[in-house]
Amino acid sequence: MMQKKYIWLISIAAVIVIILIGGKIYMNSLDKKEVEHEKKAQQIVKAEEYMALYLVRNYEDVRTIEFHPVTQTKETGFWHGSIDVNNGSTLTFSMRHLSDFDDIGIRVNPKTFDLNKKKTSSNENLENVKIKYWRGNNGDGTGL
Repeated sequence: MMQKKYIWLISIAAVIVIILIGGKIYMNSLDKKEVEHEKKAQQIVKAEEYMALYLVRNYEDVRTIEFHPVTQTKETGFWHGSIDVNNGSTLTFSMRHLSDFDDIGIRVNPKTFDLNKKKTSSNENLENVKIKYWRGNNGDGTGL
């Protein structure tokens, strides 16, 4: 009789240990996903800031910039997004890596993009530009 209680006690202890180990593994995987999600969010913020600076420094009379969702194409791995400038001119961008700003491709439709390119690039900042980030400084984004 005592031996059965001892076996039950060991069995219950083993189940508790297995549950604790499984819970720890599960929580670690959630933490890793959260860290990766936050890392991508920070990279998107940096990419948006880079694109905003690019626009202000290379195009005349940039007053407002609104970023739209940035998404990744699974087949190619490229990241894509679009930007509305001054509530009318839209451009799209793509990049292989969120942290590689030398790899950004920019496309505009000449029929709908009416900003004039500056003769020389300037060192302007974003101080006088109203910016609505997709996922960034003002938290307007819906997430990744």
